[in-house]
Amino acid sequence: MSTVSSVNYNRVSGLASGIDYESIIQNLMQAQRAPLDKLNQDKTVLEWKQQDYTELAKKAYAFNQKVFDMEFTSYYRSKDVRVNGSSVANVTAGTQANNGTYNIDVKQLATAAYMTSTIDLPTAYNDDGSLKTMGEQFDILDDTGKFTISNGESSKEITVDFASDTIANLVAKINESDTGVTASYDDNLHRLFITSNSTGSSNVISYMDADVITGGGEKDFLNELMGLPQSSSGKDAVFEVNGAVLTQPANTFQITGLNISLAGKGKTSIIVDDDTDYIYDQVKGILNDYNDLISEINEKISEKRYLDYKPLTDDQRDQLSDTQQEKWEEKAKSGLLKSDPILSNLLFSMREAIYSKADGADPSYDMLADLGITTGKWYENGKLYIDDNKLKDSTKKDPDAVISLMKNVMSNMHTELDDGLNRIKRNSGDYLGIELYDQSFMARQIRDINDRILDTQDRLSNIEDRYYRQFTRMEQMISQMNAQSAWLSQQFQ
Repeated sequence: MSTVSSVNYNRVSGLASGIDYESIIQNLMQAQRAPLDKLNQDKTVLEWKQQDYTELAKKAYAFNQKVFDMEFTSYYRSKDVRVNGSSVANVTAGTQANNGTYNIDVKQLATAAYMTSTIDLPTAYNDDGSLKTMGEQFDILDDTGKFTISNGESSKEITVDFASDTIANLVAKINESDTGVTASYDDNLHRLFITSNSTGSSNVISYMDADVITGGGEKDFLNELMGLPQSSSGKDAVFEVNGAVLTQPANTFQITGLNISLAGKGKTSIIVDDDTDYIYDQVKGILNDYNDLISEINEKISEKRYLDYKPLTDDQRDQLSDTQQEKWEEKAKSGLLKSDPILSNLLFSMREAIYSKADGADPSYDMLADLGITTGKWYENGKLYIDDNKLKDSTKKDPDAVISLMKNVMSNMHTELDDGLNRIKRNSGDYLGIELYDQSFMARQIRDINDRILDTQDRLSNIEDRYYRQFTRMEQMISQMNAQSAWLSQQFQ
C-alpha cells in the first residue's frame, strides 16, 4: 500500500489506473492557489508603496534640515573682506566681525627662539660615509657628559655617551626632550640648529652646559665645542589696529571676529562688509531645492496607474524573459502613489508656506514676490521662478529685511514639513530606519497579510493532501480490482 503524508509523499502517478493524477492535482491546486497569489500580490504592492514613500520622505527630510538651518540669521551671514596690501596681512572674517575699516601697521612679526652654531663644526662623517662618534668628531676624551636644555618653564637633563653617540643621536635626544624645541644638523653647513616650536617672547631657549675634557683641554660642550649662544628669546608680534598698539605671541590670531595672519612689516587697510551675494546664493539655493522636491512629489502623485499590471507570480515569471519582467514591473510599480492624499496635502502645505504673507516682516518685503520670486504656469504645479536681478538688488538694498522674510517663510515651511513627514511616518513607517519595530498603518497591513498567507498555505497544504489521499485510495481500489480480475481469469482457463 502507498503511504500518504501531509509532509512528504513517495508519489508514482497512475501505476494501476494509468492516469497522470499528478498533473491533475497540480491543475486543481493552481486554481486553489489563486487567493494565495492575490495575497502575495497585495503584499508586494504595499511594500512597493512603502519604498516610494521612504524615498520621497528621505528627500523631504534632507530638505527640511536645510529649511531648519535657514530659520537662523547666522545661516545668511557671511563677510566680504577687502585687504589693501596682502604682503602685510591676510585676513578673513567670521560672521561676528563688525563691519568697518581696520588700519593695521605691523611693527614686528612674531618669531621663534633659535640658536645656531657660530663656528664651523668638524665633519660628522668618516671617509667611508659612516657617522663618527661625538668623541671622534670633537676629540672628546670623557666617556659621558650631561647638560640641561630649557625652553620657558620646561627643562630636561640630557646624557651623551661620547664613546657611542653620534651627532644624530644628540639631535634625537634634544627632539625627544619634550621641551618644545626642535634640533637639526646640516653637515654641508657644519652647523647645529635649535629652534622653539612656537613663536612669542615666552619662548626662551637656554642651557646648563657640560664641561668635557678634549685633546685641547677642558671646554664647554655646547658653548665652545658646538658654538651655541647661551640663550635665545622669541619675539611677540607688535602692531597697531586703528591706532591701538597690540601684541600677540603668534602671527596668526583673531581680533573682533577677524582672522588675521601677519605676513610682513608695513601698513595695510582692511574693509569688512556684509556679503550680500552670499545671501542671494543661500536664498536661490533653497528655492531651487524646493523646486526639485515639489517636482518629484508632483511626478509621483500624477504618475499613470496601470491597473491591469499586477505583481508577477512565480508561474508568470517562469514564462517571461528578464527584459519582459523588468518592463512588466515598471508598469506594475507605476502610479502607486497617484493622487495620494498625504503627499497631496504635503504639497499643498508647502506651497501655502511659500506663497503666504510673512507675519511681522518689513512691509516692503513681506512676500517672496517682493524679491522677484514668482510661480510659473498652472500646469507647472507650483514651480518657482527667480528674477535674479531683482533678488540681488533686494539683498543689496536691505539685506536684513530679506533675511527676516526668509526666516519667516522657512519657519512656516519647517512646520508644514514636520507635520507632513509625521503623517508619512504614521502611514508607511520610519523612513530613517531608526525604530526597531514598525507600528505604521502599512506595516500592520503587511503583518495581517502575512498571517493570512500562512493560514492560506496551511489550508492549501491540507487540500493537496486530501487530493493525494483520494487518488491514492482510487489507485489502491483499481489495483485490487485488477488483482481480482486476474484471479477470475485464471479460474476459467
